[in-house]
Amino acid sequence: MAKKPSAEVEDKRAAPSREQFLDVAERLMSERGYAGTSVSAICAEVGVAATSLYWHFGSKEGLLAAVMERGAARWFGALPRWDDLTGDVDERAAQLRHRGATAVTGHPLFLRLFYMLALEGGADAAAVELVQRVRERARGYFGEAIAGMLADAAEPEIARRASEELARFAVAFSDGCFFATHLEPGDTDLQTMYGDLLTALSALAPAAIARAHLTKDLTPQEN
Repeated sequence: MAKKPSAEVEDKRAAPSREQFLDVAERLMSERGYAGTSVSAICAEVGVAATSLYWHFGSKEGLLAAVMERGAARWFGALPRWDDLTGDVDERAAQLRHRGATAVTGHPLFLRLFYMLALEGGADAAAVELVQRVRERARGYFGEAIAGMLADAAEPEIARRASEELARFAVAFSDGCFFATHLEPGDTDLQTMYGDLLTALSALAPAAIARAHLTKDLTPQEN
């Protein structure tokens, strides 16, 4: 006759994993906002006492940080890096367009939570910091890709300066794409929209490069 598991073993089997907490918290916070989602609501969904959440994450702020870190890792992991792509500039840009559009539809909860945190604003300093970190990483990602696209059009320093400017436009455009999928879901073709983004970046590039030359000339040179 098999030996019956001890109560301690049964408790460990029944204990929720970090992933369960993260899944529930991401879903509830993306629906209700961070401020509107209580620890008790999360624990009720998971089916445990609040002490279990605190044991895993230390606090509600710690849980939010873990949710955002996981979401950002998944989001940016779905986006290809320019140097990892193959082909010429146009072929790489086409791959970016396709996978970028796919990533928007593939991570709706994380992106919705991100924007809700941004809209909640200064209600929580930790949330504001998390939003800023993700935002900076997004600008860095777009900037790296745009710099690759401009590599043949300008010297590296000029391409870097121009790409930083254009990255802000690209991130803002991407924001609009996400909201369009919610406001006009039946009329939003992300593949087409991201194709239009590439067209816009190509059209804006000469002016951005010219401004980059100007700011470089105006910047005091180190001896």
